[in-house]
Amino acid sequence: MEKHIYLCRHGQTEWNRDKRLQGQLDSPLTEQGRAQAAQLAEKAKDWALELVVSSHLGRAKDTAGICANTLGTEHKIYEGFCERNFGEWQGQHTANLAAYQAFKAHRYTRPDLMPENGGESANMVVARFTKEFEKLVSSESAESLMIVSHGDAMACIAHSFGEGRTIDNCGGMLLGWKNGKLHWQRWID
Repeated sequence: MEKHIYLCRHGQTEWNRDKRLQGQLDSPLTEQGRAQAAQLAEKAKDWALELVVSSHLGRAKDTAGICANTLGTEHKIYEGFCERNFGEWQGQHTANLAAYQAFKAHRYTRPDLMPENGGESANMVVARFTKEFEKLVSSESAESLMIVSHGDAMACIAHSFGEGRTIDNCGGMLLGWKNGKLHWQRWID
């Protein structure tokens, strides 16, 4: 039996609005971000979800909580679905980071490229997510589930399938899990 995995980004945060690089740091959802989460929950009513999962970071937990409450489903935390670690760039305004701008131009086309001063490559993010997908599908019986995660980490996953684009707040993709393997289905926004 194939599992359907709706991988969605969290709602807008204060740092998204202010163009600060979050990485594995956190900032709260804005009013717009909470509204986006409510809209995602309404859209998700058509997906017959049995479980909502999120990373441990507040912006994903809050978005997932809004969705789970609206849908009447359980919400569980899987820390491995957190955002890419951007090392010392985290918390900084992106306009002030020339090295980040250079990294940003190649972060998916060169998946082994590491951020300066620590952090993860796209290959490292994909490996971490793959391990977490394996853990999730082996321990949860849900056939249709939503994972609320983070934009750059999700873009790493999409690029690993040759599907590259920027992922808007509360946008996402549908993935399938069958015969022990994750595969691409489509964008959902």
